Amino acid sequence: MRYLAVIIGVFVTIAVSQPAEARKRGTTNQEIALVENLPDTDEYQIDGSFVDVGYMYKETSLLFIPLWAEETTETFVLYTETEDGYAYLPLDDEELEQLKSKLGSDPTEGYSFSRWKHMWGVFPAGLLILLGIYSTLFGKKDDEEEA
Repeated sequence: MRYLAVIIGVFVTIAVSQPAEARKRGTTNQEIALVENLPDTDEYQIDGSFVDVGYMYKETSLLFIPLWAEETTETFVLYTETEDGYAYLPLDDEELEQLKSKLGSDPTEGYSFSRWKHMWGVFPAGLLILLGIYSTLFGKKDDEEEA
């Protein structure tokens, strides 16, 4: 059991270690959650790509496992997916009102950002930490009894 804790510790150390100039753990990416699909018409096309309404947030992850998510200052956006990620245009209040009048409904109505959908990685990490603590505290007794 003690070896399992050491192996887990080594993997966690390797995963969070970065060059000194980075000064942050894990990675933080800006992501966009789909709020509403807009019709694929010329009216909702920018530079040859059809856009949708999305909600922008920042997600912090470790080894591609999301640990934390938070809202950004640019919340609702028009976006399209590209080869490099997303191309987006933040919507201010006036632009959002114009979009509402064109669609005849409010695409943002009823949408609420839920951090819990993006924090599921905290639970496995917590279990690994608890397993390491358990093996440290109670694993030594097994070794002493065998000797």
